[in-house]
Amino acid sequence: MADAPAFRLAYVHVLPIEYYPPATNTISILAERPGWNVRVWTSANARGGAAWSHPGLDVRRPFFGKPHRALTGRIAGYLQWHITTALELARWKPHAVIAVEPHSALGVWIYYRTLGGGAPLFIHHHEYYAPEDYARPGMRLLAAAQRIEQDSLLAGARWVSQTNATRMQLMLSTHPKIVPATAHVLPNYPPSEWVAAAARQPSRARANDRTRLVYVGSASFEDTFIREAAQWVAANPERLSLHVVGNNVARDVWDWLSSLRATNITTDPGGIDYPDLPALLAQHDVGLVLYKGNTLNFVHNVPNKAIEYLACGLEVWYPPEMKEMRVFGAAHPNLRTREVNFSELSSMAPMRVEREPVASFPFTAEGALEELTTFLERCARSE
Repeated sequence: MADAPAFRLAYVHVLPIEYYPPATNTISILAERPGWNVRVWTSANARGGAAWSHPGLDVRRPFFGKPHRALTGRIAGYLQWHITTALELARWKPHAVIAVEPHSALGVWIYYRTLGGGAPLFIHHHEYYAPEDYARPGMRLLAAAQRIEQDSLLAGARWVSQTNATRMQLMLSTHPKIVPATAHVLPNYPPSEWVAAAARQPSRARANDRTRLVYVGSASFEDTFIREAAQWVAANPERLSLHVVGNNVARDVWDWLSSLRATNITTDPGGIDYPDLPALLAQHDVGLVLYKGNTLNFVHNVPNKAIEYLACGLEVWYPPEMKEMRVFGAAHPNLRTREVNFSELSSMAPMRVEREPVASFPFTAEGALEELTTFLERCARSE
């Protein structure tokens, strides 16, 4: 008896997947389903470092152009990526398509509208873009893509998801063509293997009496309280230390941190590979989440870094501007989160905080993906 044909799942994610650990976690888990053949369309990593891959997984990176070119050059690269992706989708004949963010809308639209694609469509958004966000400088291409998604894709999608319930409600209010029954929540959690590795990490003995703070991720003076946090740490060399790591930190932030000449502040502009993060976090006591909340995307966000800090036994400090973090903390009082007014840190006395390794952690990507996987398996059975 011949083996059943593989279930072909297309994952369309224009922005480089290396920038989004929740995306690579999702892809890895789906690719390991028996009888599933997952193929990814993304673009080249422009921040350096190795291109992400997964055993047996086909990751395609059509030419996308360079992000800092003039608008006409960006449009040419943009169109080339989407046309190439649409043609490859049509040739491959997937059984289902997952399109991530409005950035992916054009290629998916070409596949369905021009090339006769018939695979069920699943749409996921990592971020929440409010209507006013599309009016900002540099957003013209994304605004055009959002209109395509709004006008031609959302109404026919089998599944539309956001990372938390508040963001999903905002999407429903600003995207009236979404069928409410298709709306779902898909949180950003680390995979169970990563959580297990985090639990196995021993605490590193303190070399001094400092509370060890860490910040992982993107940072700019405009969007984060990195200046306020670093100044407070620099002013308390006996009680605090800070390590800042990320490959999407603004150049002026790195320069300014260096200019502080604070021996209790260390930096790693090269970033860190995701599998190595538990070992790094095990060396610290507090994980910082520093977004100022100057967009609704930041206000209504529980970043994946917050969950990763918690999984590694760190206490998480976040600013009051991040309202969704407050909601999360209230819903899970057993997890250590603390609201800190970073605008008034200079009046706050340093406190002693200890890392507390966790024996088990309730939030995993596998658990978060159960509902999506069930939907996709229905597609597989219907083929």
